[in-house]
Amino acid sequence: MIWAPTARLLAYPWLVAALLVAAIAAGRPELAAVAAPLTVLLLVGLATSRRPQPPGSRISISPQRVVEGDTVTVTAEVSPPAELEVLEIGLPLPPGFQLEGQANPAARSRADASPQSVVFAVRPLRWGGYSLGDLSVRGFDDFRLRRFEMTLPGQMEVRVYPGTDRLRTLIRPTSTHVYAGSRVANQKGEGIEFADVRPYIAGDRIRSVNWRVSARHGDLYVNQRHPERNVDVVLLLDAFTHVGPSGAGTLEQMVRGAASLASAWLRERDRVGVIGFGGALRWLEVGGGARHAYQLVDALLDTRVVFSYAWKGIDVIPVRLLPPHALIVGLTPLLDPRVVTALLDLRGRGFDVAVIEVSPTPHVEAAGSTIEVMAQRVWHLDREVLRSRFLRAGVAVVPWGEGDALDVAVAEVELWRRRARLRGH
Repeated sequence: MIWAPTARLLAYPWLVAALLVAAIAAGRPELAAVAAPLTVLLLVGLATSRRPQPPGSRISISPQRVVEGDTVTVTAEVSPPAELEVLEIGLPLPPGFQLEGQANPAARSRADASPQSVVFAVRPLRWGGYSLGDLSVRGFDDFRLRRFEMTLPGQMEVRVYPGTDRLRTLIRPTSTHVYAGSRVANQKGEGIEFADVRPYIAGDRIRSVNWRVSARHGDLYVNQRHPERNVDVVLLLDAFTHVGPSGAGTLEQMVRGAASLASAWLRERDRVGVIGFGGALRWLEVGGGARHAYQLVDALLDTRVVFSYAWKGIDVIPVRLLPPHALIVGLTPLLDPRVVTALLDLRGRGFDVAVIEVSPTPHVEAAGSTIEVMAQRVWHLDREVLRSRFLRAGVAVVPWGEGDALDVAVAEVELWRRRARLRGH
């Protein structure tokens, strides 16, 4: 807490002294008359000024989980001290937040001794975890001779989730699980999707009889269907590299894409997990349901690039994070060889792998000299060679540029995989 003299208190004594000296030196009593009101103001102000007690406060934030662009309301109930004429209440905003059309700080007087409410409406522009609620208060005594400043702590965590795209297409896995879901399994059994017909066997349900086929063959035939099952999906995020400015670039794009994919799969009743594969390994095991959806997005918000010289392979990933027959979807700019090696190693071990390349090309500066042009050409050729390695290993890899629709990239991955399955048959 600060209780200090203002510029007025520091300047007025010198001004009074200067006027008195000038009055004596010039023999002008009117200058002394000018100094008299200032002298009275100083004496009365110093006599009535009292050090105030810290103001009482109660701070609340609603809601504490929002999506980018939504409004967060910070409500503070503050009791202005009786010793202060006016109390200014300000809300320090972290980078990425903007105030919605109101004064900051807001002024409150001591006219009403009861707590007074101050409401700040702020809008987050970028996903992440933030601390809000600390208030900066400043006030003055009646004659503004002393100022009062302090910070009212009220830190509360606000989680801002990235906006997600509505995907019309999802990557179809090669294997499903025995749990009920929305995926059409390759096996035949009880379900909705038609699979085939077969001769009637004692015990079959009458409602499964295909009467048209039975009439044509003169014997009973029943329909076979594909059961609906769920899948396990693991999103592997490249946390080794980031290209682009702070608050934008490949990391931002990767997290937004992972959030969109995860929410789409969870809506299909699939189980989703996430691995931040980088200098520091972070993960969330596969799961489903509304609670897991929040945990998953929280895990995505904690994704950060951590620089490391240590070579890391998939042996550092706990085995339980990679369920059998899981679909591994890598989101990576394909700049660090450790991620490339890990994805190819997973494919070599029999996992179903697909790669969405978060393209770093939009963040590369335009070449100026001839040497820079040639260097960029070589770099692009190296990336083409890298993509061909994945394709030869049976891994679909599709570039996803900044500003492009994620739905298009996912559809291209699924199209390549569907053609590969047809070629396999």
